[in-house]
Amino acid sequence: MNQIINNILKAKEARAQRRMKIAEKNLPSVSVNLNIPGYPKSDDEIQWFFQHVLQNVKRFLLSHRVSLLSDQEYCACDEAGDFYIVPVVEIQAKDLKQIAELFEAEHALGRLIDVDITDEKGNPVSSGKAKTCFYCDEQPAIYCMRTQSHSYEEMREKISAEIQIYRKQVKKEKLCKGLSTLALKALLHEVALAPKPGLVDRFSSGSHTDMDFATFVNSSAVLSAYFQQIVAYGFTFEASDIKLALPSLRQFGLQMEEDMFAETNGVNTHKGAIFLLGFSLFTSAYLMAKDAFSYDAFVSVIREMNGNLVERELGKKLYANDKTHGEVCFEKYGKKGQGIRGEIQAGLPSVFQHAIPVLEQHLSSEQLESDALLNQALTHTLLALIAYNDDSNILYRKGEQVLEELKQHAQQAFDVFGTDFFEQAYQKLINFCNEKHISPGGSADLLAVSYFICKAKQKFGNH
Repeated sequence: MNQIINNILKAKEARAQRRMKIAEKNLPSVSVNLNIPGYPKSDDEIQWFFQHVLQNVKRFLLSHRVSLLSDQEYCACDEAGDFYIVPVVEIQAKDLKQIAELFEAEHALGRLIDVDITDEKGNPVSSGKAKTCFYCDEQPAIYCMRTQSHSYEEMREKISAEIQIYRKQVKKEKLCKGLSTLALKALLHEVALAPKPGLVDRFSSGSHTDMDFATFVNSSAVLSAYFQQIVAYGFTFEASDIKLALPSLRQFGLQMEEDMFAETNGVNTHKGAIFLLGFSLFTSAYLMAKDAFSYDAFVSVIREMNGNLVERELGKKLYANDKTHGEVCFEKYGKKGQGIRGEIQAGLPSVFQHAIPVLEQHLSSEQLESDALLNQALTHTLLALIAYNDDSNILYRKGEQVLEELKQHAQQAFDVFGTDFFEQAYQKLINFCNEKHISPGGSADLLAVSYFICKAKQKFGNH
C-alpha cells in the first residue's frame, strides 16, 4: 500500500513539474483529470469517460475563444490516473478559471471532473468554492474525504454506475444523429440517382407530371425533422411486447404524411418511404441499444412487430367504393397484390435477399462514396429490386401483364450490368416505362431503405 501511495505522489509531483515548465514560458495552463477514489485510478471504463470529457473540454474552450497550444499538449495515464495539460495564450488565468468552472457546472458528471488552471507564475487559480461530494451530494467533497464518510467501494460503485448511464446517453445521441443522417442521405441519394426508369431523378420527372426533383428534396427535408425522434423512441423502448410500439409509430407516420402533403401541395412523394423508414429507424435503434443489431435480428423484429399485417389491413370486407388501391390489389391478385404490407410482414425479403447483397458488392464502410460509385451501386440495386418486386401501384394501374414485362426488362438489364450490352438494355427499360407511363415507385422506396439498412450495419452494427 505504501508503494502505491508513493507512486501516486510521484505522479502528482511530475504533473506539478509540467505546470512549472509551462509557467517558465510565462504562460498559463489548463489541466484535466478525474476525481477517482481508491486504486487503481483508471480502467477501461474510466479511460473512455476521460477521453470523452477531454474532447468536450477542448471543444468548450475553443467555443469560448481560448487558444490552446496543441503542439505542446501532454496526455497520459499514470499512477494518479488520466491526465491532460496544455498551455494557453491570449487570456488571463482568472478568466480561464471562470470558463473552466462553467464547464464543470454544465457537465452531467461535473463533480467527477477537475479542469484546473495554473497562472503564468505557476500558481494554481482557485475559485474558493468547495465541490459537493459526488456520493452523498450533501457535504463538501473535502469533508467526506477527510472523515472517510463513504467507503472507496461505495464510491467506486456509484461512479461506475453513473459513467455507464452517461455512456448510454452518449451512445443514444450518437445513434440519433447518425441514423437520422443516414435516413436523409438514403432519400436524397435515391432521388438524385439518374437516369432512372419512369422515376423522378435530378434531371427528369420520369413518368410524372405532378412532381420533380425539387418536390422530392423539399419533402425529404420536411420528413427529416422526425427521424431523430423515431430513433430516440426505438433506443428507449423497453416493453416486452414489441407490438406495443405500433401506435406510436403510426402516430409518427401520420404526422409525417401530413407534413409531406402540406409541403408538396397534396402530392404523394414519400408515403411508402415513410412507412418503410419509420420501421427501419425504430428497429435499428431498438437493436443497437441492446448491441444486438444484425440483419437476422432486424428481420426477426420486423416480423414479430407486424404479425398478420396483410390480413389485418388488406383482408377487410368493405363495400367497393370504400376499398383502397391496396385492398383492391390484394382481393384481385392475392399474394402478388400484398404490396408494401406483404413486404414488411415477410421481413423485407426484397431488401435482404436481393438489394443488400448487390449494394455490398459495390459499397464498403471504408471507401468514399463518390457520385460515380453511388450511381453504379444504386442503379444495379434498383434493377434487382424492380426485377423482383411486385409493385402494387403498377399492378393496380396497369395490370399483371405490364408488371411482368417491367420485371423482365429489369432482369435483362441486371443480367448484363457492367458489360457492353448494359446501356442498350437499360435504355430499353427506360423507354418501356415512358411508353407505358409507369413509375416503379415501390422499388425506389425499397432502394432508399436498402441503402439505409446496409450503411447502418456498416457504420453502427456488430462486426
